[in-house]
Parts: sequence; C-alpha cells; structure tokens
Amino acid sequence: MLTEERHQIILEQLKVHNIVKLHDLIPLTGASESTLRRDLQDLENCHKLLRIHGGAQNVISLHEEPALSQKASIHLDEKKAIGRVAASQVRNQEVIFLDSGSTIQFMIPYLIEHKNLLVITNSVDNASMLADYDIETFLPGGKLKSSTKALVGSTMVQTLETYHFDKCFLGTNGFSIESGYTTPDPEESSIKQLAIKQSNQTFILSDSSKYCQVSFSKFADLKDATLITNELPVKESVLLNKETKVMEVN
Repeated sequence: MLTEERHQIILEQLKVHNIVKLHDLIPLTGASESTLRRDLQDLENCHKLLRIHGGAQNVISLHEEPALSQKASIHLDEKKAIGRVAASQVRNQEVIFLDSGSTIQFMIPYLIEHKNLLVITNSVDNASMLADYDIETFLPGGKLKSSTKALVGSTMVQTLETYHFDKCFLGTNGFSIESGYTTPDPEESSIKQLAIKQSNQTFILSDSSKYCQVSFSKFADLKDATLITNELPVKESVLLNKETKVMEVN
C-alpha cells in the first residue's frame, strides 16, 4: 500500500472515531507498527493530527464545533463515570444549571436521587431527558444552535442574568494550563461565563482527551471551577492540581 493511501486511511479513521490506536491501524493498512509510527509523525508534522500514547487524536480547528451526536459517541465509559461523580456533588433542594456539554447528559439519570431539585438548562436535548426523568426543569428561550442543540443569544443572556444557582455544571471543548477552558463559539462561551458568575460553585466536566486542546473562545480560567475528569497521567495531574481543584474519576 502506498504511503498516501495509508495516510488517507488514518485520517478517515480519525474523522469517524476522533482517536485511533496503532494496533487498530495495522490490520486496516497491512503496515508494520514502525511504519505507522512514521506515518503518524509525518501527519503530525503537517498539523493533520496529534500523536498520543499508542496512537493519534484528531485535530479540531479553533472554531470548529463537532456535532453533539459525534461527541456523545466517544469516551462513553469515562463520561458515565464523570457524570456519576458530578451528580454526587448535588444536594437536595438545590437550584443547578446544566449546559449543553456532551458529558452533562450522563449526570441526569443520577439526579433522580435528589429531592426538590430545580434544573435550568440551555440544552434542548438535556431538557427533554430531564423531563423523561420527571425532574423540574426550566428551559429559557433563545436562538437554537443546530450543532449542539444549545440555546444561545441575547434573550438567553437576559434571562440568566435574573437567576442564581447553587451550582453549575459545564462542558468544555478543551482545557489547558495556559489557555484555561475554551469552546469554539463565543455565544456559547458567554452563556458559560454568565452561568459561572451566577453560581455559588462551578464544576467543569471533561474527559482527559481534551487536555491541552484549545478552541477559539476562552470562558474561564482553571481556578474558576472544579475539574471533574478521568484519571490523568501523574505529571499532568500534578500540574493541574497546582492550578485548581481536580476530581479524578476511576
């Protein structure tokens, strides 16, 4: 198989799965592990992927917003564990805000354990799921984004400015020590910023694959929220814990 053909297969797999492992590429390309390592190095040099331990990760442009269905289908085990721990931070009779992050929906099944809970969300999908679980929910109005099913815009901002929350739970497209928490869309970023401002306590839910990923619009510094993520490598864990509170989920 020609080098260009192997590169095309690798990039097509990344489009579908976001992360590919070397051992999965071997039967697809018929190439050796050493050859595939060189391929990944070449593609990284061309800024077409990011190499990670044992494989590669898709590179998302600063302004690109993956569809919610695409984000919801990856790292499922990690997201379920993060959602369970996030829900454990909620107490009876609290008012909480949930945004449209793909990991947030994994909190919802566990929220039924809490009494007299009031949830405000800007996510149409999450509001529907909350209704299925018979959890009291407010869905303020706004402009609906097709990619994330999130309500944004001036009407949403004006409404949230009149609310106060015990806690808010937000997703992020990336987090890093240098850039903080980021997302591609400034309108969604403004909703996240306002939710943080109106909340007594903020939690960011993100699987560790988003570490060192940076999108266009920053909405918070690391110190502004507690990070709930899956287990990190020791070096990264030490660095992040110097900047903020980190809850690592096994």
